[in-house]
Formats: sequence, C-alpha cells, structure tokens
Amino acid sequence: MKRLTIFNLICLVLAAFIFLLKGDDQSTNLAGVGLVVNKAWLVENKNVQTPEPDKRPADQTFLTYPEWFLVFSPVEQADYYQSHTSTTFPIIKHIHQVWDGYEVVSDQIEEDFEYNDDYHTMIKVISISTTIEYGLKAWYEKIVGRVTDTHPHEALTEEDQFNGKFTRDYSNFLGAQPWYEFDFTSRLISLWTETSFFGPHLMRKAERRYFLTTELLCKIAYAKLIKMGTQSMYEKPVLTTVIVLDKSPEGIKGDSAIEEIGKTEGGDTIVRVPRYAEFTPAAVQLAKAGLSFKEIAGNNSAILLTVLTPQEYKFKDETVQVIFEQLITTKENQKRVAVVTTVPHLSALLVQLVDNNITIEHIYDY
Repeated sequence: MKRLTIFNLICLVLAAFIFLLKGDDQSTNLAGVGLVVNKAWLVENKNVQTPEPDKRPADQTFLTYPEWFLVFSPVEQADYYQSHTSTTFPIIKHIHQVWDGYEVVSDQIEEDFEYNDDYHTMIKVISISTTIEYGLKAWYEKIVGRVTDTHPHEALTEEDQFNGKFTRDYSNFLGAQPWYEFDFTSRLISLWTETSFFGPHLMRKAERRYFLTTELLCKIAYAKLIKMGTQSMYEKPVLTTVIVLDKSPEGIKGDSAIEEIGKTEGGDTIVRVPRYAEFTPAAVQLAKAGLSFKEIAGNNSAILLTVLTPQEYKFKDETVQVIFEQLITTKENQKRVAVVTTVPHLSALLVQLVDNNITIEHIYDY
C-alpha cells in the first residue's frame, strides 16, 4: 500500500507538471461556480422499492462521469482518425476536459453526500494515468510526429489507418468492458503482420510502427498490472440496472434486453435492463413507449446525462439544469452538454431530446 501511495504521488506530480506546462484552455464552459443543481434534487431515496442488492448510491450518477469521458475521448479520436493522422489531434484539450468535468461533478455532491473515498481515488488514478499518457503523446507528436506527418491531402499510411481501426475497436469495447480487458496483444501482432514494411511515406511508416508498438507494449504491461490490482481490491462489476416503472412495458416485452422481474407493493413494475453503454438505448426505448421512471438503481432524485447538440442549442426546461458545456474539439459546431434532471422527469426529457433530434450520449445510471 505504501508503494502504491508513493507511485500515485509521483504520478500526480508528473501529471500536474505536464498539465501546467500547457496552461488553461477554454473548452469547458461552466453553468456557474460551485453547486448549481437544485439542492432539493440531491437527496437519498427514503422509501426504496428496488431490491436491496440492486441499489447504488445516489452520488454515483455524478461520479461516473469522468470514467465515461475516458470512453468519449477515444470515440472522438476514432472519428478523427478516419481521415486525419493522430499527430494533428488536439489531445491536450482532452486533459483539461477530464479534469474540468471531474471538478464540476464533485462540486455538485460535495455538500450533500458523504465523501466516497474509494471512488474518488479510482477517478484520480485513471485521470492521472490518462494525463500522463496524453501529455507524453502530445509531446512526442509535437517533437517527432509532425516531422514525419503526411500532408492533409495525401492518403494515410497503412499504420495510420491501423491506428484508426484499433482506436475504433478500443472505443467500442470501452462501452461495455473495463479497458484493461481489451486484447492489446492481438493488435500488436496485427500491426506487424498485416501492414507492409514498404510503401509511400517510408519514414512515416517506420516512425508510426515504432510509436504504435511502444504504445501497445505499454498498454499490455499496464493492463496486466491494473487487472491484478483490481481483481484483489474490487468486486466483479454488475452488468445490469433495475428500474421501477409506473406500469408494465406491454409493448416491448419481446425485447430480451428488458426483463420484467416483479411488482412493488404499490403495483409498480420492476424491470432489469443492461447497464453501461446499453442502458441509454434501453431507457430511451422505455420512454418512447410512454413509460415513466419511478426509481433507477433505487434512486428517485438527481440523474446526470450528457447530450451532443449544435453550438446554438439551449435548454429552457425548468426540470433540467445544465452544469457545464464542452466543445467537441474536432467538430466546430458541436458541443457536449451535461444536464441534470430528476428520475421522475427523465422520461419526458428523453422524448423531448429524441423529438428534437438531439444525440443522447449517455445516461449515468449510478
């Protein structure tokens, strides 16, 4: 434990150094300073109808955001790498965004919930690791990558194309499984067996092969280390969420992702749905069917979601509180908006967003 503490301290110092070298940036716009969510929404459910094993703490709807940003970041990178090299990706902005987002969500729960030391420690560890990774990548790309980089009008090398496919596979995997479970070894083998040593832009090909090999080897080693630590310290993650609905989902009972498991004493319907990435489409499906949420994972108060909107889009609903907006750094007219509503108002909000063709990025189901 002492060694781990020292290691974390060293990582924190390195991360802070890299972060501060780049100064501040303006890609996160706050809705206000400190707590902006209605305090009446920040309460524990006193009359829980959800089965005890399926309850999760109310503050986790906020605390899960930084984890999910580290899913959204590779998604944005994968989109960008379809037609660009990683050398020109504004990766430093993502360092600022993960820490800015963590600060805002922490401010919302600081006064009303007991400090969750284990969860905050986990967030800091993964955020520090990401800061170091992204900081080193930014430094390398600025010093070396830009020397070998191809011009925007030129075709991507096989290695740059490989990077795009690898990042896409990785980002898709992160929506359902922990990052350290990803098969980095097979991707390393593919890099060396499925891309040619020769071809146009030979210097770029050789440099990218070195860069990607180094990245994959580091990820293989770090994933093994984290996997061993996680298995010894944490329980296996629960892959489902229990929801209490106002009525039975008659019209969608054939959907295997939504399982009716019982009734409450008051006659409300209890269903089990997938957690993580699959929770959002399941919740949208229930909302579109005219069903209202009474509880999600035992909670009936504040719930966080992020949506992707045009820059000019504004929320005007009193049942919704924006807590921050972030620029999508590679898409000039798009922003991420983090909004909070209450569980009973979630269904109406989801229908409104769907009707307005707004992309629901994720619902943070505790």
